Amino acid sequence: MSVPEKIQAPPAEQSDARWFVENVQSHQGSLKAYLHGAFPTVRDVDDVVQESLRRLWKARGTQRIASAKGFLFTVARRLVLDFLRRERRSPIVAVTDLDRVFVLDQAPNASQAASTAQDLDLLVEAIDSLPARCR
Repeated sequence: MSVPEKIQAPPAEQSDARWFVENVQSHQGSLKAYLHGAFPTVRDVDDVVQESLRRLWKARGTQRIASAKGFLFTVARRLVLDFLRRERRSPIVAVTDLDRVFVLDQAPNASQAASTAQDLDLLVEAIDSLPARCR
């Protein structure tokens, strides 16, 4: 009579990875499609998806997630809304023609400032060397 082998549970890392593949990764395509359709002005949809996946993974470590798809879509929607709010407060305007952008820094650079200081010193010396009546 043989002794039945003891069945070991897979390591937690393997079960977490399996859960992620089965319950989360399958929704990436539909999440991207949703974000493109609902928020067409957002350029970095892939970044939003990646950040959503990261937050879901981090949350799973501390709480039970009943619906990975619902959690994922909710996190992504909130991330996009936060991004749109920030963009509305301080918009970044894309420049397509760099030749039309005129940027001029009017502050003197270090060499110009040193040269000007030397010129002033020479002028003061020249004036000081003049007779009192000419100064």
